[in-house]
Amino acid sequence: QQTIDGLKKFNARRKLKGAILTTVLATNSLAGIFTKKTKEAGDIITDLIAEQPISLPGSGSFVGEESPEAAEIQHLTQQLLDYEVKRDWINYSKLCHPSITGFEPQGHGHMIKGLEFQRFYFETTTSTPHKTLIMDPQVTMLSPESAVIAYVRICQKADPATNTIYSIHSNESRVWKRVGGTWLNMHYHKSNTTKVATP
Repeated sequence: QQTIDGLKKFNARRKLKGAILTTVLATNSLAGIFTKKTKEAGDIITDLIAEQPISLPGSGSFVGEESPEAAEIQHLTQQLLDYEVKRDWINYSKLCHPSITGFEPQGHGHMIKGLEFQRFYFETTTSTPHKTLIMDPQVTMLSPESAVIAYVRICQKADPATNTIYSIHSNESRVWKRVGGTWLNMHYHKSNTTKVATP
């Protein structure tokens, strides 16, 4: 049992390290994100992982020191996803930096820049009844003014036409930065989604 638990911890650490490294590398050009500009991205990740052991999936604890700022980042991320579900563009865009960048399946490997790409989906598609949950959130405070969150996103959806219920999950990470006293989403990274029907 100890061997199995050890493997679980190793896999959790490896997955989170990969998610954070991807986000850090993609946003390394954002001015002011890192307080130690002389460090390479790999050194930053090593320091973050070494701060405190990563919890097993499902615990919902934070990487590094738990703080009110880390809790706020998780709350803002949930708000952002809820606005997306409701197609509330006004409030959604208020939580995003105008020059936000991101990678998502709809971009077919290209970096998305700005808000216009996402705005198209808000204005041309309707939302089916569903609920979005953040699972296994891991928040790392890069500085008092910047943070990265990695999590699993679960969408529970209902299809009235076929009277079926199904869930969709994806792995996501987001970089937040405090700009003028307000936390804004600077970058996001979304994996491909996996759909699972409820028996």
